[in-house]
Amino acid sequence: MPKRTKKFLKLIAQVEAAVGHPILVRDTGGGSTPPPSPAFVAVFGTASANAAAEVLGSGVLATNKILLADPDTVARLNDGATPTMVGFAWVDGSSNRTQARTVRNFGHRELDNASDVEMWAMELSSATTAPLPPSGLPEGSSPASGWCFLFPWLSMCQTN
Repeated sequence: MPKRTKKFLKLIAQVEAAVGHPILVRDTGGGSTPPPSPAFVAVFGTASANAAAEVLGSGVLATNKILLADPDTVARLNDGATPTMVGFAWVDGSSNRTQARTVRNFGHRELDNASDVEMWAMELSSATTAPLPPSGLPEGSSPASGWCFLFPWLSMCQTN
């Protein structure tokens, strides 16, 4: 059993190095259920049409269907990579949760300024139940309000 523990700790260290921050598992503290941990996000995709899928980087959930790309993912997308799937992992109470969602659409912010290309978003094919970061949309706000100005290609912004 000690070999498995060392392998697991080594794997966690590699993931933490790739993500850039430690992975925290919360103690339940004597029966009380803690809130879900922040979601770990991995963006998968291909660098070219015939390439195998690989990790492009990470991102942050803006809503349960919109993910904003981190700088590593932005660099890969600017180089022509195509995101295909997003994986989520988080701790909920004492249970580990994982989900995967396919990417429905993706693109950069469509404004006139050249620096706008640095902001990329991915629309998920279906909503995730992964916990949103605390800075998500304020309660009662319309999910399409500001996002359609920044990303008019989102499906929720299209009129039928």
